[in-house]
Amino acid sequence: MAFFRTSNKRPWQHLLTLIGAMLTSCLVWADDWSLQKVDEQRDIRVYQRAHANSAFDDVYAVTELAGRPSRIEAILTDAVAMPEWIARVSQAKVISRQHHAAILYLRYTLPYPFRARDAVLLSKREQTATGMIIEAEAISDKYPVQPGVVRMLGAKSRWQVTALPGNRVKVELWGSGEPGGLIPSVLYNYNLADDAVQTLRQLRRMALREKYQRAEVRAEAAQAH
Repeated sequence: MAFFRTSNKRPWQHLLTLIGAMLTSCLVWADDWSLQKVDEQRDIRVYQRAHANSAFDDVYAVTELAGRPSRIEAILTDAVAMPEWIARVSQAKVISRQHHAAILYLRYTLPYPFRARDAVLLSKREQTATGMIIEAEAISDKYPVQPGVVRMLGAKSRWQVTALPGNRVKVELWGSGEPGGLIPSVLYNYNLADDAVQTLRQLRRMALREKYQRAEVRAEAAQAH
């Protein structure tokens, strides 16, 4: 009863308090990652958060698996094989490479009625004390625009690979960008976590291939010498 008596005297104060609480809640959510997808069997978790200057969400995905950072590095730097594991990628090639940097061309196939997308990415690789980091950012002037394909100009990604005890490795992916064209943000955001889960599932399968296991053995042997 005390609540109603107070409300009758100054109802606008409670309304402002409620609105303020709602706005604060929204701001906290926008600043934090929200868990969207979990694959318990494969130890994959995917999070999303609102982007400060865009209607298109950011994504963060993480998994742990057997192996060393050198095995995952061999997968991440094998551009020709990217269509085999990165969600929606139908074509990938190296335009140029120099030391620990490369310019890549990726084409993405989307479901009808949306046109294909592509991106030209400047990718930079950095070794760390516990693994490696690969960061990529879209650039616009290193490959001609393709007929019938929408060029994505704001894409960014970061792969971080960290060695764990017991011959295991932690793989993390951060991504942001806009698809361009007329794709609604609600549709893009709805599919974002599914694409990230699919990408990490396929990455885990790639890590079982003999090709990348041999690359790990060679890298470990080189470090030993």
